[in-house]
Amino acid sequence: MDFQVIRATREFAFDMGYVHSYSWQKAYTGIIPDEIIKTFTPENRAKIFLDVLENPLEEYYLFKVDDRPAGIASLAKSHEKNMPNYIGEIYSIYFHPDFWGTEVTQKGFQFCINRLKNLGFSEITIWVLNDNLRAKRFYERNGFKLDGNSKEIEIGVKLLEVRSVSYTHLRAHETC
Repeated sequence: MDFQVIRATREFAFDMGYVHSYSWQKAYTGIIPDEIIKTFTPENRAKIFLDVLENPLEEYYLFKVDDRPAGIASLAKSHEKNMPNYIGEIYSIYFHPDFWGTEVTQKGFQFCINRLKNLGFSEITIWVLNDNLRAKRFYERNGFKLDGNSKEIEIGVKLLEVRSVSYTHLRAHETC
């Protein structure tokens, strides 16, 4: 298996849209209204990525396996107001459903942790939909704990996001 981490630029917008759309379609069915999920096509998501990939404050990554788009991630300093500079955030991380439960998800996630650590962050946060039980279990298995913070967001319906935090990954890790 050839696992690659690519710093995403506009040329990778369609690959990122592909991963993002299929991940959303599978992960959020039953959580987010179907009429919204149906708009998450690779083409529509690629248009969004063409814009966001220009944001210099975030780093975007594409994970490939044997030259196939497998996952995406964005990360940087926490986007929350008044957060100390030592807190980094995995803003988003998605994998194509074909790779769920494989070593690919673990390698991609570990890359994000290592990258944030290398950028100097000593605490890492992730926001996740409360009803996304699969993701919450994955983060917990990887040393993240819910810290009691939550916020309501709206994606066609009102949804609750909860925050997970990790302090345990702040030791040396081998880079994927």
